[in-house]
Amino acid sequence: MGETGVRLMIAGGGTGGHIYPAIAIAQEWVRRDRSRKAVFVGTQGGLEKTIVPRAGYPIEFISVGGLKGKGALEFLKNLARLPIGFTQALQVIARHRPNVVLGVGGYASGPVLLAARLRAIPTAILEQNAFPGVTNRVLAKFVNAVAVAFPDSGSRLKRSDAIVTGNPIRAEFFTADRGPRTADRGKLLVFGGSQGSHVLNEAMIGALLFLARLKDRLDIVHQTGTKELDNVRQAYRASAFPNARVVPYLDPIAEEIAAADLVVSRAGAMTIGELAAVGRAAILVPFAAATNNHQELNARAVEQAGGAIVITESQLRPERLAMTINDVINDPQRAVRMGAAARSLAAPDATKKIVDLLEKIHRNE
Repeated sequence: MGETGVRLMIAGGGTGGHIYPAIAIAQEWVRRDRSRKAVFVGTQGGLEKTIVPRAGYPIEFISVGGLKGKGALEFLKNLARLPIGFTQALQVIARHRPNVVLGVGGYASGPVLLAARLRAIPTAILEQNAFPGVTNRVLAKFVNAVAVAFPDSGSRLKRSDAIVTGNPIRAEFFTADRGPRTADRGKLLVFGGSQGSHVLNEAMIGALLFLARLKDRLDIVHQTGTKELDNVRQAYRASAFPNARVVPYLDPIAEEIAAADLVVSRAGAMTIGELAAVGRAAILVPFAAATNNHQELNARAVEQAGGAIVITESQLRPERLAMTINDVINDPQRAVRMGAAARSLAAPDATKKIVDLLEKIHRNE
């Protein structure tokens, strides 16, 4: 594009699944021209408060909360905050004067993109899930451009011009090294996101008894979250897998995924993207309370491609989980085939395509 100091504003956050791809986009935006700027807008209650400054980008905060799925009191409270959040969004726009604004999902996206639209600033949204959230379904009606991770999302947003980009995944997931392994041993990775998953923790504890026959052929790494660490560790110590590595958090996760033959995890959009980038077989247990059941839709897309086995929470039993793990671990070639199928869904150019789209709508303003 070549103009000096072109400014990108990225609005949204709340979870790492929204923030990390946004940071990848900001990095690519600035990498193309060091005179460019990127600024984030989020809420004080989201993870962006710590993750964005750590990545080296400025961030502004507005006061806004969700409406869907809230109790009556919280609904009324957040409804009353909307005019405040919108006024703050107008002030942030005036202060930073962005040339283009991207919404990545999360509570801050709506007010900021509406304010940008009022100021005739080019706007775009990124929808990371197979089923779009309510904020993006509203925003899709008036933004200049829409980028989606899954082909079906465009029709669900009623945007026939949506660009299928995939989700921006950090480069280390595409280059992660498997490292040394023993030919006659498999490796299982269990993780439930940065906070851990009670459902996965309980299911694995119960599955250990049924997996005992694999004790000499299976290494396990289990990320529990901080709250249930001690309980899960004790369960492993009392099982046939006393030497399992049980930890509260895994960072960098890319290397852990690369070292595994099979992954048991939730089905958030970024987890799906990371598994695809590395190319690993997975047993996916979608979070049942996810809005519009979007995690199951994410997981089914991978299952349809042959890269995963989906077990819903209603179907999840220790025996079933153990049997599924056993089936894949005992058939290494099946794990390899599933990993290759997962990799077929990877989108290594996602970040580039999204920044190309942002440049295009800026040029056409």
